[in-house]
Amino acid sequence: MPRVVVLGCGTGVGKTRLSVALLRQLRESGHHCMGLKPIESGVDPGHGFPARGSDAQAVANAGSLPMTSSRHPLYALREPISPHLAARRQNEEISVEAVRDWVMSSEQAVTPLVSSDRALWTVIESAGGVFSPLSAVATNFDLARALEPAIWVLVAADALGVLHELSATLQAMRARHRMPDHVVLSCARPPDASTGSNTHELTTLGIATPTAVLARDDDSGVGELVRRLLAETPSQR
Repeated sequence: MPRVVVLGCGTGVGKTRLSVALLRQLRESGHHCMGLKPIESGVDPGHGFPARGSDAQAVANAGSLPMTSSRHPLYALREPISPHLAARRQNEEISVEAVRDWVMSSEQAVTPLVSSDRALWTVIESAGGVFSPLSAVATNFDLARALEPAIWVLVAADALGVLHELSATLQAMRARHRMPDHVVLSCARPPDASTGSNTHELTTLGIATPTAVLARDDDSGVGELVRRLLAETPSQR
């Protein structure tokens, strides 16, 4: 079961957009796929949950398999703040091990629906940036580690500041001995003067070579990422 963990250089960089586009492309290409967002802040776990338009619901709906419990994050946090603080204010504590077990049980639950000759792709979207704290002892980096073996896709905003943000994030990841397998730029907010030139500059400066770029209101760029993922995991198809 190939897993893809979607990480971000920060909040609002386009992780949900990339996750949904990736799942749709896999689904439309005839692959089994499931989308999970185990942690989400700024949602109401009470009446009427999941809230219409929640990221968890959008990611779950984009997959090819009928989902029920996965539309509800394992940790649904009311306040739109850092997950560790939002959880604390609800008298909860986010456990990386609990998330890992939840992901595994979600995969096992849909295994009977997957044809024996094809694998299930699981796309897992994180909450916040790579090093956003989930608890006093864990970040999204630690969560991605717990979900290994997995393909790590790091999303950065195709906007002013990305040269610094992506460089700093990659240096921090390198210090912890795990780099992303793919970098994707997403124009997740209105374009600025740097949008469109960032791919060239990132490559020229030796910071990173993006696998794919999602233009504003156009997700077709995800096709290159899907092609690379399928080519790199032939035994998993």
